[in-house]
Amino acid sequence: MRLTRDQVLAGALGLLDEVGIDGLSMRRLASVLGVQNGATYWHFPSKQALLEAMAEAMLADLTLGLDERLPWYERISELAQRLRSALLAHRDGARIFSGVFVPLPNALAYGETMIGLLRGAGRSSRDAAWAVDTITYYVVGHTIEEQLAAGLPDGGRDAVARLTDALDPAHHPNMLAALDDIPVPHTEDHFAYGLGVIIAGLRSA
Repeated sequence: MRLTRDQVLAGALGLLDEVGIDGLSMRRLASVLGVQNGATYWHFPSKQALLEAMAEAMLADLTLGLDERLPWYERISELAQRLRSALLAHRDGARIFSGVFVPLPNALAYGETMIGLLRGAGRSSRDAAWAVDTITYYVVGHTIEEQLAAGLPDGGRDAVARLTDALDPAHHPNMLAALDDIPVPHTEDHFAYGLGVIIAGLRSA
């Protein structure tokens, strides 16, 4: 029986969680699904087409159920946090999303909602669009770092040790003073702080 598109997509997301984006290939996916190599191309003509569908699936329902009673800036913050959670739900999810440059319906819904909230708050169309880019770049960049740190074999201890050894009190006194708050993996509070800075800037602009 021929696999459905949804079965191929679910298999690809499962394989992504197992091997990451660097280990994901159409040949490997076909093997996992138990079909001949090339069978997956019936639904996805290329790996890029598959990655686009995976990114779209990650963003499903991202904008649904947003509480319209909340102030615009709280809804902006909520959507940014939802985007982060969606990308964190799958291994290398942020890298998948950042490599897709097509107008996916779920991504368009996210952009439309975010820009609409900012325009409704009195921002110009340009300022609204650029502010959404700023927020999205922050979310994606932060999440990529989180996921890369999560993949370190020793939980990041070696990276922390290397950073500590590289700091010279004569040349890096400020970094040494802040050392406990620099190393990865960053906490939830780290993400919330950065997002809060951006939102505060938008509120005061």
